[in-house]
Amino acid sequence: MIDYAAIGRKKLREIDGETGVRVEETLNNICPDLARYLIEYSFGEIYARETLDNKTKEQAVVAALTAMGTAAPQLKVHIQAALHVGCSPEEIREIIIQMCGYSGFPATLNAMGMLMEVLKETSRTLSRESVHAGSENRYGRGKELLAQIAPDQERVLRETFDPINPDITRYVIEFGYGDIYARGILPIRSRQVATIAALAAKGTAPSQLRFHIGGGLRAGLSEAEIVEIMLLISVYAGFPAALNGILATREVAEALKDEKR
Repeated sequence: MIDYAAIGRKKLREIDGETGVRVEETLNNICPDLARYLIEYSFGEIYARETLDNKTKEQAVVAALTAMGTAAPQLKVHIQAALHVGCSPEEIREIIIQMCGYSGFPATLNAMGMLMEVLKETSRTLSRESVHAGSENRYGRGKELLAQIAPDQERVLRETFDPINPDITRYVIEFGYGDIYARGILPIRSRQVATIAALAAKGTAPSQLRFHIGGGLRAGLSEAEIVEIMLLISVYAGFPAALNGILATREVAEALKDEKR
């Protein structure tokens, strides 16, 4: 019989250090069964899976919790965990900044405040050097980055939104890609991990989720890796969001296979 509790405690310590131990102790004083489910399922089964490394898992979870905007204490724990497994403060900041395009500035600002709180508590520093790509040629730069995950997407955006207002496409390409994706620090593969996790957790933008699943596949993620992101999401946003994401992943992966034939 597999001892998921032992596996879970070992994984929790690996991810969260002493913070995870305190979480279990706190829950044991309230509801031992909930502590058991947290340890056995979340860490003994889901986090113990090996398709994604710990750093990628925490990048996905920080993105998801930032986008959800409803779980500040858990976001704090996972910012600490991301640092613990090797994410730099600058990488975490990039994930949070990226979320302004998917969950808005309030969620991003709140998460940034949480990051600063964790850095203060852990005596970590954060570079203040600007990595903004510049104000010139934002559209051209954004168009090139967008084409890396969806070669025909500029045309699709223009055909869809130009009859309503041409500025819409410009804002998406210039800000979303010419500003945010162009910041560097995170490779485009990691940015797609963050975006897929955020959209899956929010569960309110199925067409955009499908688009970014396709973008993730083009950026080098495998179908199996994206399914692993969705399984992580089951812990933070529930099974409906995870199952919808898994089905979308299969559909998009099959469609891309058909395109290549």
